[in-house]
Amino acid sequence: MDYLNYEFFDEFKALDNLCRDIYGKTSDNKLGVTLYLEDMEQKTHLGAVKVSGWAFDYRRLKSARNMRNELAHSRNSMSVEICTQEDIDFVRNFRERILNQTDPIAVLKKQLAQSRDSSRSRKKKKFRMSYSYAVITALAVCLCITALIVIVSFA
Repeated sequence: MDYLNYEFFDEFKALDNLCRDIYGKTSDNKLGVTLYLEDMEQKTHLGAVKVSGWAFDYRRLKSARNMRNELAHSRNSMSVEICTQEDIDFVRNFRERILNQTDPIAVLKKQLAQSRDSSRSRKKKKFRMSYSYAVITALAVCLCITALIVIVSFA
């Protein structure tokens, strides 16, 4: 029996449980990793552009899920070498990235939040400039009126 298969299966189970905690239970009892992959699929148009390594992580995670399914559902799969130490390391590392919020979905959310914040900042600056222009205009009008009063009083 190949111990790597068992180690991979345990690591995948830990990743799946973490994803299930993040996404909650669904009515169709999907695996947590499947929910994470579906989230990536829904956000691919942004993620592929904004997050470095998005496509690589998606392919590797999907491949890991397929290996897990093969181990869980195929006869005698645990006795055949299906996964490698590299596969185990990827799953373990991906779980750590989720915990550290450096996984693709978390990175995308952070980038989108930064974009919104910078957009709000630009709007505030624009408002301040408009306000400043209005104040300057009012001051100019006051100065003109004052100058007229001074000229008329000396004339």
